[in-house]
Amino acid sequence: MKRGAMMEHSLRRVVWLGAAGTEGLKDTLTRKLRDRDIRVETPPEAAFDGNADAVITVCADDDKLRALLLGPNGLLNADHAGLLLVDLSPISEPLSREIDAAAQRANVAYLRAPLTLGPGQPDERVYTAMVSGPREAHERAQALLDALAGKIVYLGEGDEARAMTRVLDVMTGVSMAMWAEALVFGEAVGLDWREMLEVMQTSAIGSPVIQEHTPQVAQRDFNASLACKQITERLGAALAHGKATGTVLTLTGQAHQMYLGALHHGLAQHGLTAIVPWLETAAGVRPDATQTATR
Repeated sequence: MKRGAMMEHSLRRVVWLGAAGTEGLKDTLTRKLRDRDIRVETPPEAAFDGNADAVITVCADDDKLRALLLGPNGLLNADHAGLLLVDLSPISEPLSREIDAAAQRANVAYLRAPLTLGPGQPDERVYTAMVSGPREAHERAQALLDALAGKIVYLGEGDEARAMTRVLDVMTGVSMAMWAEALVFGEAVGLDWREMLEVMQTSAIGSPVIQEHTPQVAQRDFNASLACKQITERLGAALAHGKATGTVLTLTGQAHQMYLGALHHGLAQHGLTAIVPWLETAAGVRPDATQTATR
């Protein structure tokens, strides 16, 4: 039997421990693995009964994943020899190192595989899996990764996937800060809100992340799946890494200050674009009451 086939057939029972809002991803995984005769289960207790071949975790933040894996009733508090743990969460490097140490004590193979969603129409967008961890774990998880992502990039045997996540955080934070500042400047000089957004969305600098958020921002809806508080924490983590490595992150620092301002303005649970209303307040710009009306 070929090695790839042997690795795939070592997975028969997979447990999904996902946060709210990840049902669509889980359903896609379930459907695609069914064709490979691999069963996906969701009851949390299934991860602890000793019969699972792999556990996939996806949590919104460090605290939730820490409780799930390292808390008093955490998965990694007991021996699970031979278990494969694939984590899709966008967590910090320090927590990932704690998980790695606990996984080694529990005889669990730990693979980091955070996902990033590419551009395109909703029915065309595909995930890229940024993968790092033991190469054997990566090979063993190939069927799972193929079912989750259209593109898989193996970055190394340590926490390289977490570092790549921070790089994307920097790009996202700086892009959104630039966009928010430009929007408020446009308002200040009298441009129409919707017309301004339409031009920005179709311009050469209208990045996929800007295009994705434009319809909501046009309605002055500043909510998103990634909360203002989360991106603020991630940019802070990136700045800490920059300081430790002697890397100048000037634009990241400025974006971080904008998000801190939004936090102090009470916008912690709003999304990436929460800095727009905060910058409007700081600049003394009052949104036109007709901005959200259908044109």
